[in-house]
Amino acid sequence: MPPSNPSEHRPSPRAISLYYFGIFAVLGVYLPLFPSWLEARGIQGLAMGAIAATLPAMGLIAPPVFGLIADSLGVRVWLIRAACAGAFVVFALLALSSALGVSLGFAGLFVAALAFAFFRSPMFMMADVVAVEASASSGIAYGRLRLWGSISFALMAIASGALVDPARPAAFPATIAACMLIAFAISWALPARGEAPFRRSGLRDGAADAAGAARSPAAGGSVRQRARALLQSHDFRLFLAASFLAQSATSSYDLCYTLHLRDIGFPESLVGVAWAVGVAGEIALMAFSGPLLKRFAPPTVLAFAFAGASLRWALLSYVRFWPALLAIQPLHAVSFGMMWVASLAYTRDRSPPEILATAQGLFSASAGAGSVVGMLVWGELYKRGGGTLTFGVASITALIAFVLAVTFARSTRPTGPTRRSPSGGSIFSVSSRCQE
Repeated sequence: MPPSNPSEHRPSPRAISLYYFGIFAVLGVYLPLFPSWLEARGIQGLAMGAIAATLPAMGLIAPPVFGLIADSLGVRVWLIRAACAGAFVVFALLALSSALGVSLGFAGLFVAALAFAFFRSPMFMMADVVAVEASASSGIAYGRLRLWGSISFALMAIASGALVDPARPAAFPATIAACMLIAFAISWALPARGEAPFRRSGLRDGAADAAGAARSPAAGGSVRQRARALLQSHDFRLFLAASFLAQSATSSYDLCYTLHLRDIGFPESLVGVAWAVGVAGEIALMAFSGPLLKRFAPPTVLAFAFAGASLRWALLSYVRFWPALLAIQPLHAVSFGMMWVASLAYTRDRSPPEILATAQGLFSASAGAGSVVGMLVWGELYKRGGGTLTFGVASITALIAFVLAVTFARSTRPTGPTRRSPSGGSIFSVSSRCQE
């Protein structure tokens, strides 16, 4: 019986883009409104930081675990579907309890946030793995797929800011539950058969092995052995440390930005617009990041992104004129969009295809650890010194990440023809074969 064609089992670009659109709609509601919703429930200061930190805290543990499962078993889409279903159940129960007037208190809200964080990890991380693998095999730019998530986030940030009142107990969780149900339905457009492209799709040839050997010192062995060898690489450890610091600084934005705008008198009706303006810059960056990553190595791009983040947080710390605050928001393209695509490009270049999900999980865990530390600090700092203190410290933190990234970039300068793998640049650039 002739082997099946691998392309028959690969998710279509349209399906991946649609899934990104679905899951980022959830974040478009969650990130801007969750702090205000918690505050309306009487959760403030360190308690708010602890609950908000569950999302990155679970990102510390879950991504490496799910990455190992995905690579060892060749599972991708079924993990995504299970995660979407679990997240929907969490917020459906939260909406029901809120509608019935049941007060969950700190403990109940913490458990609910922790459960959502557990399911959220594979829901987003595995989407990137699927998208990167599809990009590598088809030549379709990763940014062209991922930007639909950013578009969805921007649209939902605007809509939820205008339509969802955080003071109403059930409005916020019910909206999240509805978005999760839609995302779960969309996940069935992703084919689950033949999910291990580098194990079961006939790509176990010498060319694939040679490509993996060029990207990592771990040219052979089990998934765990290759992951261990990757972690022992000096440049990869520097990459993880810089990611930790940069994400800890970025978490100040996730937790405190909406509160900061409110406290300095920013028009409440424009809070969602401010979030959307930042995401619009991110969308543009992801759509046209190909030439940048062809011209510069990912570590160099990361150093620039961290420098831009430091500048952004410094400006946010001192600026009070609300039109100027809106003008600062496009720096989100640098502090997040550029950081994200460069990190995935580096991870793709540096790891063999057989452990791509594991390597992505390690990066996600490092970033999650940074967010955990950050959110445990920013809530209390904001309570004591407002946005000036919070974003000032965040700027210094991002500056330290920049220094680490400069060291990292210098240690990874090309030394030979195999040092700069073509895969990273090609999948993050706009290919002539791109089509929907």
